[in-house]
Amino acid sequence: MKFIVAASGFFSLPVIALAHHAMTGYVDERQELRGELVDVIWRNPHIGFALGVVNEDGERELWQIEGFGSIYALRRSGITETLFNIGDQVTMVGRRSNRQPQEFLASHVLLANGTEAVLQANGEPYWSGEILGGRAQWEADETETVNAAHENRGLFRVWSIPALADRVLHVPFTEAAIAARAMWDPLDNFAARCEPEGMPRIMINPHPFEFVDEGATIRLRVELYDLARTIHMVGSVADNTPTSPLGYSVGHWAGTTLVVETTRVNWPYFDNIGTPQSGAVKMIERFMLSDDQNRLNYHLTITDPTTFTEPATIVGHWLALGEAITPFACEVH
Repeated sequence: MKFIVAASGFFSLPVIALAHHAMTGYVDERQELRGELVDVIWRNPHIGFALGVVNEDGERELWQIEGFGSIYALRRSGITETLFNIGDQVTMVGRRSNRQPQEFLASHVLLANGTEAVLQANGEPYWSGEILGGRAQWEADETETVNAAHENRGLFRVWSIPALADRVLHVPFTEAAIAARAMWDPLDNFAARCEPEGMPRIMINPHPFEFVDEGATIRLRVELYDLARTIHMVGSVADNTPTSPLGYSVGHWAGTTLVVETTRVNWPYFDNIGTPQSGAVKMIERFMLSDDQNRLNYHLTITDPTTFTEPATIVGHWLALGEAITPFACEVH
């Protein structure tokens, strides 16, 4: 399906609120959608647009567009709201909704000036020409870190994920956990409702986080959902400690490695596709600082007989890129 350019200025509408849809709500085939930008919705968890088009039958239509990526992911790759101007003629590439008419998930936008904006952080260009965004501009390495050794802040700084494919997961799911995914509703879930995620999901996301030394506790600020974890450096879990999505975390130093044990988690999901986890889940994290203080290696072990046949592990690392934590302010659409 192809669409031709919409007549300029024939839509004059207020801001349009878009529903947050899971990726499974869209067809597999990529398509092009060309028209006039009627609205730009710059918010988390995903940006959105309203696009006026004229279809092949000459009929005027208003399409609701959801873009890949959060504001942080786009900003990091050089894409800002100022690139998208109401009234511009643009071409979007993506997937049409298989549930709602005239809804579209956009991965690429060809702007009015001929520049291509790749909205997926791990995406590759669709057209040839000047490019903004995508894998090449999002991913980072040690050559882009700050002089952390000179700053000598150790663990206590903002840490950023270098690449979306950085994580290595060993997740031996039980058959029951896999079967339980059938109950997952891709259109009505915690992400669609902007409900803050729990452990361990909150530690497996592309947003930056920061360690703050508060003496008897360490505060771990997570940009995603504006969350903060408390790591208790003195004491242990009390019998009357209430459960919570983030659980109760106790930490200690093993040399320069911060070891954190988390229990009493009542977050019901391991991931964002409906794999369950139980209240018996136990997590042990190891945060290991490199000698030059530019890199923070991460090792997570998860034990939960409901979800895994044996302990699961997640391994990855973050870099000191000098980024800041900004408000996430997730909005339900």
